[in-house]
Amino acid sequence: MKKIFILFAGILLSLSGFSQSWLLTGNAGTTPGTDFLGTTDAQRLVFKTNGVEHMTILTNGNVGIGTSTPTLPLQIVSNLADQFLRLSGNTPSIQFIDSPAAFNRLGKLGYCSSSNELVAGSVAGDFVLQNLDSTGSMIFGTNATVFNGIERMRITAAGYVGLATASPNAKFDVDCSPVTGKTNPSNIRFRNLESGSGSILVIDSNGYVYRASSGASAAVPATPLTTDLQSQIEDLKNQVQELRSLLASKVPLTAAEAKQLRNESATWLGDNFPNPAAGTTTIGYSLPSQVGAAMCQVYSLDGKQVATIVLNPSAGQGQVQFATGKLSSGIYIYSLVVDGKLVDTKKMVVSN
Repeated sequence: MKKIFILFAGILLSLSGFSQSWLLTGNAGTTPGTDFLGTTDAQRLVFKTNGVEHMTILTNGNVGIGTSTPTLPLQIVSNLADQFLRLSGNTPSIQFIDSPAAFNRLGKLGYCSSSNELVAGSVAGDFVLQNLDSTGSMIFGTNATVFNGIERMRITAAGYVGLATASPNAKFDVDCSPVTGKTNPSNIRFRNLESGSGSILVIDSNGYVYRASSGASAAVPATPLTTDLQSQIEDLKNQVQELRSLLASKVPLTAAEAKQLRNESATWLGDNFPNPAAGTTTIGYSLPSQVGAAMCQVYSLDGKQVATIVLNPSAGQGQVQFATGKLSSGIYIYSLVVDGKLVDTKKMVVSN
């Protein structure tokens, strides 16, 4: 009888121990919150295959794959040259939400496998980074210091793009202030532009760019490039005049042709003297007959008009004194304008 009791007790203990085990073929009758797979002491949970550890869960909940000491909620470590996390399926994406119950602030990073996925207008093959919050911005930063970087570019919810500004007020807004530690100017640069035709662009005092109105080309401020081109044009015009004068001496001209030749030959803008100028300088010029209005306009190299000198419209040669005392030292451009037409452009150096 005693042997039968001992055998029965052993069977009960065996069944009791078996009931606390997790079966390889699955378990039934489990109670969430009561039954679990894990540890009850202050030890991490280790997952191995082929006797080698590949994943762990620390006591603080951090999950590590390829590392036994994860410092983040999920940390993946691989010694492979190409490390990646693969998402597959129709339009795979990663969604970012600030809390499980809040869907009003979120973003998404995804790959479009069909048209109009993630954002309207996308096509298959597009890679989309999207901020789905209508009140937020998408920010691009560099030069990380500890955890935070420095903002370099921003796209607002309205679609405005800002470079070096956190509050763009146009579709493309650039702050051209100098960059600390950089010797080159912080402005916009274009290289290897192709030539072509189009409209003239003008910039207002607030930095907004507009297409110039019709007829504005005659009032475009001189720049080093336009000055050089204008100088080349004037040289060609002088050569043509010399050829025409030579022909006039060999071939009789009509009265109208002779008058036109005299007028064109009589119009010129001289080099200022002294140059460099300090305080005052003299500008010589010559005007043809029957001039309605003539003036000399002075510009800085950035295109800003700094002075307008009204000339005597009488035909023939003349000169005008120009006071440079209020100008900063530097290079300036001055042009002769006769009846609204730019005739010639010269360069002036001011050394005050």
